[in-house]
Amino acid sequence: MGASSVRRRAGTVVYTTRGGRRRAARRRARRRRRSVLLAVVLLLALTVFWPRLYGIFERATHPLEYAPQIRAASQKFGVDPTLVAGVIYTESRFGHDSESSKGAYGLMQIMPSTARFIAEHGGIRGDYRDPGVNIEMGTWYLSYLEHRYPQDERLALAAYNSGEGKVAQWGLRPGFSLRQIPYAETRDYVRNVLAAQKTYRRLYGPELRGG
Repeated sequence: MGASSVRRRAGTVVYTTRGGRRRAARRRARRRRRSVLLAVVLLLALTVFWPRLYGIFERATHPLEYAPQIRAASQKFGVDPTLVAGVIYTESRFGHDSESSKGAYGLMQIMPSTARFIAEHGGIRGDYRDPGVNIEMGTWYLSYLEHRYPQDERLALAAYNSGEGKVAQWGLRPGFSLRQIPYAETRDYVRNVLAAQKTYRRLYGPELRGG
């Protein structure tokens, strides 16, 4: 019989042989190896499947609806469809009946006064509360603002949010820093639209462009 040692546990004398200690140590080592192996397998699985899982998550948080209407209006007025999608996401999260406290309505949050301006200058008729008309009007207005501020798209977005009069008062020049926009809401708006545009370009670019 191998040498043994004595341990006390809760008032009980326990005799442990050296062979028993070695067997216990081997069991612990096997458990550690299994744990390490499991961790490696999980890490490899996560590495392989993470891009797909993240893509599913992004599509859930950045849905795309009314793609045919966005594509048609963008082609008609020469606006990047991913920008239109980014504006819709930022304005309403694709809620066709969203209404702000100031009276802006629909997917692209068009004010009644803006709808009248668009109808007069863009020739777009119909109820701006209809999703298709709302997208067409909002896309025309983006095109109008991009032509007014051709050197810096961020000025067009700032004007979409705050109005042309406010942007004119700020005296911003192409290449300006977003910190120069005096309204935090507009600063965040421009930043959020551009971020959303990148996401929609990555997730739905070919679909929105009809490629």
